[in-house]
Formats: sequence, structure tokens, C-alpha cells
Amino acid sequence: MNKLYLLSICLLSITNLYSQDLITEENYLKEDSIIWMNYEKRQEELSQIWETMPEKKDSIQRIFDDIYKKVSKANIELAMKYASVPSGLQRLYMTRLDMSKDTLENILNSLTPEMQESFYGKNIREHLHAQQIQEGDSIYRFPCTQVDGKMFDWNITNGKQLLMLYGGLGCMGKEGREQLNQLHSQLSNNDFLVIVYWPCSSLKGLQTLKKEYPFDYIFISDFKQDASPMKIKYGTQATPTCFLTDKQHIVKVKCTGLHVELFNKYINRSK
Repeated sequence: MNKLYLLSICLLSITNLYSQDLITEENYLKEDSIIWMNYEKRQEELSQIWETMPEKKDSIQRIFDDIYKKVSKANIELAMKYASVPSGLQRLYMTRLDMSKDTLENILNSLTPEMQESFYGKNIREHLHAQQIQEGDSIYRFPCTQVDGKMFDWNITNGKQLLMLYGGLGCMGKEGREQLNQLHSQLSNNDFLVIVYWPCSSLKGLQTLKKEYPFDYIFISDFKQDASPMKIKYGTQATPTCFLTDKQHIVKVKCTGLHVELFNKYINRSK
């Protein structure tokens, strides 16, 4: 356990390896780089220990979880500290779901008018004003384009149960894609649709993704990326974020990652 003990000690240093007094774009990028380089180093060390000490997998997993919590906390704190520079404000937007709206609003209001009116300043303001969709809410329909370049007709979803994904077909891995395909094949004759929203910037990008993942799902995008209602109204950041609805389009499950076990009580696999 010596290796595990030493690695756990390293947790104390993962967030405080670089400290700058001046709030500049350059200093933010330096601090951010150090946080993530050390996180990747810890990950690599854990992977090596996992291979040599598989009997300690539970202890290794706990250490990994602790490392992830600490680096996530450092990521948020760094974004708050450097919110007045462009990359810091962008990261603040990316971590907006991990802090209260009061905290986020106070930070935004402390910035210059120019930063508040910037792309990410406006997106944060929209996030503050929007009521993000949660379980028990109705879905929000917004203009999107499908793979053939035509506007997506939300009316085709009427009376159908939906599983909406914010990206993530790559992130879920082969096992996740197999689970999703199995679910879709079991329910495709049961008025069930899988809709994948992709945060891409162009129709060409959407079409490329369809070629990469040639599944019988509906692929859509509005090409607005971080300014999309899918990010702001639906409250998504991690991919995939999943929304399972009933046939009246009330959200029954909202979850980060594909967790089919959470869907079971709300779906009928009989054909």
C-alpha cells in the first residue's frame, strides 16, 4: 500500500502548485495547465497501480474519486478567481452548474460592462434568468436542423416517449452504445424515439457525426454550441446528459451519463 499512501499524499499538492498575484489571461492559462497536467499524471499513476495491484481496486477507486473532487474544486475556484479574463469567464460558464446562481450573479456583476456583454457574459446572464429543466418539467422545443439540412419538426415527437441526449455517443464508449442500441431496438416499435443533440458548429459537422455513428437515431443541432438552449435552458454541460420523458414529454429522468437502470420503471419493453 506504500504507493497508494504516497499517491494520496499527493492530493494535497494538486491544487496549489502555481499561484499568481496578477489576474491576467496568461496567468490563468498557466495555473489551469498545471492543475490538469497534475491531474493527468495522477490518473496515469493510478492506472499503473491498478494493473499491478488489482486486488486494491476499491482503494484505488476511492483515491481517484478524491483526486477528481479536488481537481474539480480547484477548477471552479480558478474560474471564479480569473472570471475577469476571457478564458476564466469561459471556464466560469462551463462550471456554472456547480455553483449557486447567487454566487454566479455576484461574480458576473463585479465584472466590467465589456465582460458582462461578452459572449460568455451574455450566456451566463441567460443561464441566471432561465429556469433549467429538471425532472417533472416539460421539454422545451427550440429550432434545430436535422442531418438532411431541413428544420427538425418537433411535431413528429407528439405522442411518443423520448430519450434525448446531449451528445456523448463517443463518451459513453462501446458498452454504452451497445446498451443504447439494445434499448432502442426493444422500444422502436413502441412509439419511442432517441434524439441526439450535437453541440457542433455546422451542418457539415453534424453530417460527419452521423457517418461516424450511423445509428437509427434522430441527429439534430442548432449550431449555437455554448449559446444553445440545450446548454442554457436544459442545463447541460457534460456529455451525454440524458432526458427520458413520458409520451406527454414530461421529463422522468435527467442524468449525466447513460444509466439505463434509471429508465426501467418508466419504459415498457413489450411490443
